[in-house]
Amino acid sequence: MNDVKKNIALNTFGTIIYCFAQWIITVIVVRFSSYESAGYLSLAMTTSSSFSVICLFGMRNYQISDVRGEFSSNEYVGSRFLTCIIAYIICAIVAFAGNSLYQVLCIDAFMLIRVAEAIVDVMSGEDQKIDRYDIIGISFLIRGIITVVSFTISIIILKDLLITLVIMAICNLTVALFYDYRVTARIRNIKPIIYSSRIKKLMWSCVPVVVYSFLMSTESLIARNVLQQMYGTEKLGIYSSIASPTMVVQVFASVAVTPLLPQLSLVFEEKRYDEFLKGLHKIYGFLVGLFLVINIGAMILGRWGLQFLYGKEILNYYYLFMPIVWSTLATASVWILSSIVVALRQTKMLIVGMVADFILCVLFVYIFLKFFGLNGASYIQIMCYTLYALFLALICEITVLKLKKQKIKNN
Repeated sequence: MNDVKKNIALNTFGTIIYCFAQWIITVIVVRFSSYESAGYLSLAMTTSSSFSVICLFGMRNYQISDVRGEFSSNEYVGSRFLTCIIAYIICAIVAFAGNSLYQVLCIDAFMLIRVAEAIVDVMSGEDQKIDRYDIIGISFLIRGIITVVSFTISIIILKDLLITLVIMAICNLTVALFYDYRVTARIRNIKPIIYSSRIKKLMWSCVPVVVYSFLMSTESLIARNVLQQMYGTEKLGIYSSIASPTMVVQVFASVAVTPLLPQLSLVFEEKRYDEFLKGLHKIYGFLVGLFLVINIGAMILGRWGLQFLYGKEILNYYYLFMPIVWSTLATASVWILSSIVVALRQTKMLIVGMVADFILCVLFVYIFLKFFGLNGASYIQIMCYTLYALFLALICEITVLKLKKQKIKNN
């Protein structure tokens, strides 16, 4: 048990380092290039994130909550190679819509990094099943360091964002294939099955989750694209730069809760509903506590931190910071609660709620950005994600209480 705790701690540390690396490059690009380059980088990161959803195919939560072994490791890994190929092709085609050639190439380059992340993700799912969080943590640590080093050296020497992203992508793919895949495949004796009737069944089971994930990522992209259209690439770069430090909150929340998911799934599978509800309510408490702690910390350190990272002139836009923090916390709540809904296999309700949430965002995004200015991008997400998080919590409660009542009736 002590080894498992140490491995989880290493996983948490490595994940935070990798997240820090993803954030710090948005600071480095401002320091050594320009806000315009920061805007291009933000567009590449956000756009590729939407297609990363196709790579991941909503499978990680399904994979680690598969306590009955419905699908094999070979099928999970093989399906991931298939989805990565499909996602990259679609991204390369769709990126041409409304973007310059340079923007398209930047998006395609960053999409290679998303492919590397997707390969790591499925291997990490297999590692998590056997409590090898140390492998996951080391991977995050290596990729975090190599991301910062390759990006910094390239942007300073070559002074070209596109070439920098290509170099960074090659480095990340190398780690994904020669560390994550090689180590985990050897331990788990994995021989990927790229396509079969079982793969089709697995992917079909995950369709509602991937649709949900795609719509959620696209919802964030819509807000930023509308911001760019209305206020320009430079303003998008400023907004994205302020938003970058807050992403660590979302990652920390996810990392803290994800290790609990297999155990919660097992408790649910064994019909220990009272125990499941206790665990669920502890997660609610964690989210409330996180909200309070992060808000206090942000109010105390936010202004100083932004000035330290970007210089004094960024304080002209400090008014954007707290709404971005609230938006990030709302997003973290949705990611965590949605993973529990997947574990409950209530994926149809997951997508019903997400479709309604997405429509709400589309209907009001222009109004919010026009009325609230740059803060509109945050306020629209706060409204939509808060409503959606409440919906997900309600689904969790109703599902478990209904099954508990049925169990009592049968006994």
